[in-house]
Amino acid sequence: MRVLFLSDPLFTRYESELISRLAVGLADEGVNIAWGLPEGTDLSTRVLTPVVPYLPARLGLTPARRGAALLRQAKPVLGGDPDVVHLFGGGISRLGAEVVRGCAAVPAFEIWRPGLEASIRAVINRVAAGETHRAEDRALIVATNRDVRERYIEQFPRSVVRAIPWGVYTHEPRARSESGAMGMVLLGPGRDAKAWASAFRACLRTLRGSPTTHLFADSSSVRKYRLWSKARDAGVVGRVTLIDAAETQRELLLSADLVLYPDARGEVRTVLLDAMGAGVAVIASADPRSHDLIDGKTARLVVDSTEAQWHEAIEMMTHDHTMRRGLTETARAHVREHHRVSRQIASLVDAYEWIAGAGERIETVPAIDGDA
Repeated sequence: MRVLFLSDPLFTRYESELISRLAVGLADEGVNIAWGLPEGTDLSTRVLTPVVPYLPARLGLTPARRGAALLRQAKPVLGGDPDVVHLFGGGISRLGAEVVRGCAAVPAFEIWRPGLEASIRAVINRVAAGETHRAEDRALIVATNRDVRERYIEQFPRSVVRAIPWGVYTHEPRARSESGAMGMVLLGPGRDAKAWASAFRACLRTLRGSPTTHLFADSSSVRKYRLWSKARDAGVVGRVTLIDAAETQRELLLSADLVLYPDARGEVRTVLLDAMGAGVAVIASADPRSHDLIDGKTARLVVDSTEAQWHEAIEMMTHDHTMRRGLTETARAHVREHHRVSRQIASLVDAYEWIAGAGERIETVPAIDGDA
């Protein structure tokens, strides 16, 4: 089995560790893997998988030419044409369609956020070239939970749709400071201006009342919403550090006491699963579409995104050590039960063989499908 991963710039930036982990695990299972990512990408994680850079979109360079160039590079790495082209991120759909057309591979789509239906349909239609029923029969859709799987089954009834939750590793929680010193990390893409500003101001209130607490915040969101002046006015700039691409700084994340995530858009993010798996307490905006943000079990959720609600949640987490310890223990248990790396890899191998393997197709979906 030969599989080509393709990730768009956004997914590559934030989830490169996930793809790298999957690639290594699949290689251990005998799958030949190559990873196509944007040319010039500076990965924050060490990559043990063969990387094939693809050309950026520019004037005079059509998606067909870019796809052909990528395929020429990938074939000697994989030992032949890929059997599956697995697409991560909506921004890779046009290039992915041309790669699939050029080698008759099966397209696979990772559903990690809402709104990817149109890009999937565009790839299927482009690959089909007038034979949509054939192309859709040979498409794999990988959902991150059962609810998403059911929705995609309704929209793509002839495709193979699997529920395969993302896997992360759990770690023993690090020893926390006995001095009362606290480290908070405020991160996320910053698409919710109100929530981000409320969370940032709430952090400043906590800093004013707790001289041993330090805040690390994503620099792009702080600058975008012009929040730095708030820290200056509060007189706490010496204990606020701005971090570029904070979501990619996993060592910082795993050494924190508290992670705050004000964005709630129905997305799956390994940054939150990593925090839970490492025993780091999470405060996040409530997200009814998330299977992993469960109030009182995996995180403390803020419903209305007001400064007062964020401040109340932060104060409770910083002062009630028993409550915080209990929350982190149940969050780690949730990750161990539902997000094991080995289960994700085994499920992907099964899905690839089901849709693109040489063996005889059977009529029922194997029991490995699902969250358990």
